[in-house]
Amino acid sequence: MKLHNEGRKHIIDVLGGMKKSLSSSKSQAHLISLGDLGAYGEAGTTACFEHAKAYLDGFQLPYNLVTGNHDLEGMDEFATDVENLQAWKKVFGINAPTFCHQIGDKTLCVGLSTTRFRSSPFSSHEVYIPKEQTIWLENLLRQHPEEEGWRVLVFSHAPPMGAGIRVVQNVHIKNGCAFLNHSSGDEERRVFIRLCKQYHCIKAWFSGHFHLSHDYEDSITAKEGTVFVQTGVMGEKSTRDGRRQSRVVRGDGAGLHVYTVNHHKGGELRLDVSIRYKPGGEDLVEAHGHEDYAHDKWFSAYRPQEEDGCYLQSPDGIILEASDHGGGEKVCWWHMADGRVLGVHEGQVIEYDAETLSPLGIVVDREQLQGREMVVVGEGQALILVSSLDALNEKTTAADYDIIHPNQDGSYWRRWQRNKLVRQREKEREKIAADWLKQNFK
Repeated sequence: MKLHNEGRKHIIDVLGGMKKSLSSSKSQAHLISLGDLGAYGEAGTTACFEHAKAYLDGFQLPYNLVTGNHDLEGMDEFATDVENLQAWKKVFGINAPTFCHQIGDKTLCVGLSTTRFRSSPFSSHEVYIPKEQTIWLENLLRQHPEEEGWRVLVFSHAPPMGAGIRVVQNVHIKNGCAFLNHSSGDEERRVFIRLCKQYHCIKAWFSGHFHLSHDYEDSITAKEGTVFVQTGVMGEKSTRDGRRQSRVVRGDGAGLHVYTVNHHKGGELRLDVSIRYKPGGEDLVEAHGHEDYAHDKWFSAYRPQEEDGCYLQSPDGIILEASDHGGGEKVCWWHMADGRVLGVHEGQVIEYDAETLSPLGIVVDREQLQGREMVVVGEGQALILVSSLDALNEKTTAADYDIIHPNQDGSYWRRWQRNKLVRQREKEREKIAADWLKQNFK
């Protein structure tokens, strides 16, 4: 906890400095946790929640919090997600997994929480927001319109699909848990970005989940009138890129200023973006340059663009030849006849959401695709893999090629990661069987 305690002091010092510089006596600070409390092995337990509460109380600030996927992972202590969530609420003294707090003049902070882990149909690490929370959110947005001067800041553990925030392709995209409701149906995934498009009172949306720093150009994006902000981590063990950072947001009535607190640089403060409200029009978003990583060497997921030059208007025929696999540099994307969007990137076949063009998941991985040719046939009705088109002849049988069939819901991407509780119970049964065999057949 040494680094976490150090990080807490950094934030308290920054807020103290800001308060001194503000002329208004009404200035107030409010803390928000984006979830995933505790360390590996104890996440989601009562002890973890109590430890986290003591830590958050140490800021001596009013605070709200939302759940992350790991906050419902206390499977040894709780039999169901409902019991796990109830324990979280009890420890923190709250009644609902959502919150709405007025932070300033006509400015709301609103939080959404994931509510399932054991009951997830696919990856347990999907950050799932149930329908009752989205209904609650839309009602709240409807009651606080931009036309009346309201500004809403939304907080969730994962970002909405379509936010354009940098993601970890081989972890969160592959496992179907990068975005809110990622492994759920199209409508459930798209509802959040549609709300941003419909209700311009949503000025900013803050999320974490990826354990990435703020030092990427796409750690802050502007889409559909909303600024989306990635938030990093404090702990050394949980950072993916070695940097430990938190966000501080300052409002001044005319807009917002989003800062980074660099914990690995002794609490250094850096201004990243300024948002100036413009009633009845597009807000002005001014990004402030800073030291970046070499982006191409770090975690990213290619996102098709309408004018990127990689779109195939008529995809019939060979999409990928065996000779294209050398450096995995081929990039292209196209629409299948059913409207689904597929593409080739880094030697893999990826499916993209047809509405937002965000990456959904991997259809064919590098190993399966290596040395094979990919062909779209029937005017986009079928996708097949063959070792070589030249080797096909009248004696060719179904054993000589693979058809990439869509899933039952019409999507093509594969659900690589299964529910954690199911996998855990399988291991338990395997151990029981192994012990029985050992005892009876020595």
